[in-house]
Parts: sequence; structure tokens; C-alpha cells
Amino acid sequence: MSHPDKKAFVILIAVVVSSLLLSLGAFIANIAVKEIALSTSGRQSQLAFYAADAAVECVLYQDLRVRPFAASSSAPGPSTVNCDGNDAPVTQVAGDSDTGITYIDFSFVREGGTINDSPYAKVRITKDMIGTINDSTTIEALGYNIYDQSAPRRVERALKVTY
Repeated sequence: MSHPDKKAFVILIAVVVSSLLLSLGAFIANIAVKEIALSTSGRQSQLAFYAADAAVECVLYQDLRVRPFAASSSAPGPSTVNCDGNDAPVTQVAGDSDTGITYIDFSFVREGGTINDSPYAKVRITKDMIGTINDSTTIEALGYNIYDQSAPRRVERALKVTY
């Protein structure tokens, strides 16, 4: 026959060991949840960066090869630019006499997706002129992981190219 104090001691040890294992499990689960949130955030940031990068590359190619962007608002360019198989609307804004500013919005709709859940980029092209010579061109692209502006996890990344 066992002594009653030994049973109580065994139960105490079992409760302590169970509590330690439960605490360790909760700690590991907490770390796993934070890691998943961090990796999701990194993926969304990457989508926003790639949207900005794709928009910059498209505009750079168009500007250097096709030359559709006017150096001033008095010589308007095309109403759309084709990028990634999509026609992007072009809006030209009147600047001073030595600056042409062009805005382009790019939507990169994923296969099977809609515009609201797809990467998106806004581009501003600024051409500074000295007389009739293009002194410099600046392309500023803001890339977003999704188009929907009210989305709580919308991420913005920016790129700027001057040449």
C-alpha cells in the first residue's frame, strides 16, 4: 500500500510538468503566429515593390524607345500607354513653360483576380527642359500590393529614377 503523501507528490509533479509543457507550447504557437504575420507582410511588400518596378521599367522603355511623353503640356502625348498587355491611361498636367508632367496609372490584374485585389502602380513623369533640350527626366512610381485604397493591409513602395 502506498503512502498518501507520495500520491500527492506525484500529482504535484504531474501538474508542474503539464503546466511547463503547456506554457512552452503556447510560447512556440505565439512565435509561429508572429512569423506567419511577418512573412505575409514581406510578401505584400514585395508585391508593391514589383508593381512599382514594373511600372518604372515600362515607362522607361516607352520614354527611351517610343518617346510618347511630351516635354510640355502644349505638345500632348498619347492618351494610353501599353504595358504588360494592358492599356494604361495617361494624364498630362500643365506645368510651367519648362516642365512637362505626365501621370500614368498601371493595374496589374492577376489571372483570375479583379482590379481591387491586384497590384497597382501610379507613375509621375517629370521632364525638365532648357529651351527645347530635355535637361532631365524623373520617373517616380508608387507601387501598391492591392488597388483597394480602403484595405487595411495595403502596402506602398516607391521607386525614383532620374536620367
